[in-house]
Amino acid sequence: MVTGGTGFIGSHTVEHLLNLGFRVRCQVRKGRKNPGWLEGLPVEIFECDLLTAGSFATLLKEADYVIHVAGITKAKHRQEYFSGNVTTTKNLLEAVLQGNAIKKFCLVSSLSAAGSSTDGTPLNENSPLHPLTAYGFSKREAEEVTLSFKDRLPVVIVRPPAVYGPRDKDILEMFRAARLGFKPLIGPKNKTLSIIHVKDLAKAIVDATLSDKTTGEVYFATDERVYCYDELYKELAGIVGKNAIGIPIPKALLLGLAVATEAVSILGPRPAVLSIDKVLDLLQTHWVCSGTKLKSDVGFETSITIHEGFRSTYEWYEKRGWLSFKTVLGKHS
Repeated sequence: MVTGGTGFIGSHTVEHLLNLGFRVRCQVRKGRKNPGWLEGLPVEIFECDLLTAGSFATLLKEADYVIHVAGITKAKHRQEYFSGNVTTTKNLLEAVLQGNAIKKFCLVSSLSAAGSSTDGTPLNENSPLHPLTAYGFSKREAEEVTLSFKDRLPVVIVRPPAVYGPRDKDILEMFRAARLGFKPLIGPKNKTLSIIHVKDLAKAIVDATLSDKTTGEVYFATDERVYCYDELYKELAGIVGKNAIGIPIPKALLLGLAVATEAVSILGPRPAVLSIDKVLDLLQTHWVCSGTKLKSDVGFETSITIHEGFRSTYEWYEKRGWLSFKTVLGKHS
């Protein structure tokens, strides 16, 4: 059973499971009018509100594995992150505990739960956790809730860093900028980051879920290479055929825009695209982690090079008209 299967990471995880021959059941929020990226896939779809404790009996019936991808990445208020990421995780774990025995519960977390690296050394699973944003704190607490069940349930946690690939709407902005021939310069010049293609991440999630060695453990899932910000833009520039011109964006300007967009979003139906927390993330020098432990325990390695991944992602965006600077509002979300 997969939660969040209609989304970016969830849908790729579902596809990987189907390719392995699994029968997949997906939870979608009540009232959703379309199956999103699950459209046309041979999956069972159940409407279920993860905030309503005790409503998961049918959803979890006969499930061997539970992969919990669903969560909140943008919100108007801090508490929404905790209800969407912590309360839902706790409710689901309690429901699993009361039902039939499962082989593994996998929580898909985030590098944000651990925070950035202060000196550029990739974080590992023993590094102290110091989240920076409300989202990061909520993911850390969701991890703590999950691990509190490890003596009663077989659980595993997978933490990806930045994830890119077809269907993504966050790193999309980087592709849009490169297509126009510029790169925003935000924060220090020596920025580095870890990154993973969504198809590699889907495999990492499934590998960690299926392995007997991973019970009770936490893993970073990432490309083994750490990339410089400039290196990624050079790769994109080669793909789009344009030299990216660096445009410095002052911290004060970013914070001012974030304050303004958050204020406007309060009156509308959607959270701010640029928030103060998002600016805090962007200003960090090193968002880096190590995938050594996952490789050691289950043999996981990424298979998609940054060139291959960026090119196929760019072509996917271009084919669907996502590269223009307008809000992507389609039936798939």
